[in-house]
Amino acid sequence: MFKNFFKKDELRLLWPFYFDCLFVSIFFLYPAFFVIYARDIGLSLFQIGLLTSSMSLAAVLFEIPTGAIADVFGRKFSVILGLFLSGLVIISILFFKDFKILLLLFFIWGAIGTLMSGAGDAWVVDLLKHEKRKNLIQEYYSKRHSFFSIAFLIGGIVGALLVKEFGVSIIWPITGGSMLITSFVFLFAKEHFRKKKQKISKHVKQLFSHSKKSIKYSYNHQGLFLIMLGVIVFTLVTSLTGDITWYPLLQNLGLKEYWFGYLFSATFAIGIFCPYFIKPLIKISGGYIKYLLIVFSVQFLLLFLMGFVDILVPVLLIYILFMTTYDFFHPANITLFQRFVPSPMRATIGSFRNMLMSLVAIISFPLVGFIADKIGPQNTIFIGAFVLIPLIIIYSKIKEN
Repeated sequence: MFKNFFKKDELRLLWPFYFDCLFVSIFFLYPAFFVIYARDIGLSLFQIGLLTSSMSLAAVLFEIPTGAIADVFGRKFSVILGLFLSGLVIISILFFKDFKILLLLFFIWGAIGTLMSGAGDAWVVDLLKHEKRKNLIQEYYSKRHSFFSIAFLIGGIVGALLVKEFGVSIIWPITGGSMLITSFVFLFAKEHFRKKKQKISKHVKQLFSHSKKSIKYSYNHQGLFLIMLGVIVFTLVTSLTGDITWYPLLQNLGLKEYWFGYLFSATFAIGIFCPYFIKPLIKISGGYIKYLLIVFSVQFLLLFLMGFVDILVPVLLIYILFMTTYDFFHPANITLFQRFVPSPMRATIGSFRNMLMSLVAIISFPLVGFIADKIGPQNTIFIGAFVLIPLIIIYSKIKEN
């Protein structure tokens, strides 16, 4: 079974990365229950948005320097350090309920997370290129997305059972502990990287020089520039239609607390198989751009329907279908992005992309929380449909070749 499922050398080269996809995701209970936990300890949606915003602010401040560090010092070092420190910070959240302290912890978590954001993809892509197995890049992204879906499917059920038994606060030690374990597993992962021996002052100078060069390249490259512009708009859409709006809406409509774990699993059940339909769908659509435009159009239709539905079961159905569109979007979009990025700048440009997402999130998440407090989560989700329109226009102008 595994012989037919995995290509030659795939497991030998990529098993630690697949372990990360499965193990951490199974026990990464934070996404399914964070909003519920925050509301339980008395935080408003605006304050929840500020917590998310603090992570994004840290990412803006640290994303490019840490991405460049990965390019200079090694992607393996950067990823392992990020996982280990993140695990410690996440566990510490369990012991504090004061909003100001939580704001600081989330800021630190966001800063540490930048050590992993661009470096992980760059590590895998350059390793496969060095091993002359570029054909495994698409395989990796497809399987990774499926493994994420399988793990989150299991994780939602695990989370529901744990929360029902121990309460929502159990999410912090479980989530953080899984990251600590995975940081040790990555010690056995292979890396193709030649470390450069030079003084610290020269390293620092190279970091900023490398970052400046990568940003300039992204600005001058037509495809990358439009994708970066699309990242800004898409982040706003995800803010309007994220957990900060969907979960309070479903909770208000009567969904029980621990059932959010089962819902989390349901949203990933279909995603296990979705990535394997992407390649043929791209061919049928006539390329990556046309395929992604179709995905955006489906998202628009689903969000538009939310302006007219306020019954739990139909809302649940729309929510699951909308989350499924991300399973069709992310593998294709990241592949398209990587095709435009040169290897020496891969980690830094990847970090620059994440920095843009964080920059928008700094403003959008508190704003969305404020709007949802004022006009309700459902109306806030409905607004997301119309923000998709400029995104469709931007992607229609990208020249794929």
